[in-house]
Amino acid sequence: MIKQKLTCEQAQIRIMGLIDKELSSDQEMELMNHLKTCPVCQKKYEAFVGLKNEAKAMKLKKLPEIYWDDYWDQVYNRMERGIGWILFSIGLILLFMYGSYEVLHDFFMNPAKPLLLKIGVGIFSGGLVVLFVSVLREKLMVRGVDQYRSVKR
Repeated sequence: MIKQKLTCEQAQIRIMGLIDKELSSDQEMELMNHLKTCPVCQKKYEAFVGLKNEAKAMKLKKLPEIYWDDYWDQVYNRMERGIGWILFSIGLILLFMYGSYEVLHDFFMNPAKPLLLKIGVGIFSGGLVVLFVSVLREKLMVRGVDQYRSVKR
């Protein structure tokens, strides 16, 4: 069985496998033989080994405590605002749903109306309320940061 010699392209693909210790012993031997005869691939191999060593030697710089305090303040503010908007939205939806029910009370209590119609009207009014609250919340949030608010056509 005749083994084909590795091309530079194949060798460069295997270089990462060698560095990460993912090659079989046969593949490693083929690559090492190629690296002995190819200065271009040898340079690439050395560059990748150097890069891996530099990455291993890197350490994260410790952040001063003052930055951590500021970070946690921002996280809590975002969480509080998010929870506040959720509770606001749920409360508004419940109020509007109750108002819709009161307006349509006679409709829902009328035994002459089919159940399917009552369910359809209930789901439609619920969807309308949720959509209204969603658009209202979005408009309130965008209003403060809209760059084009004062632009006239």
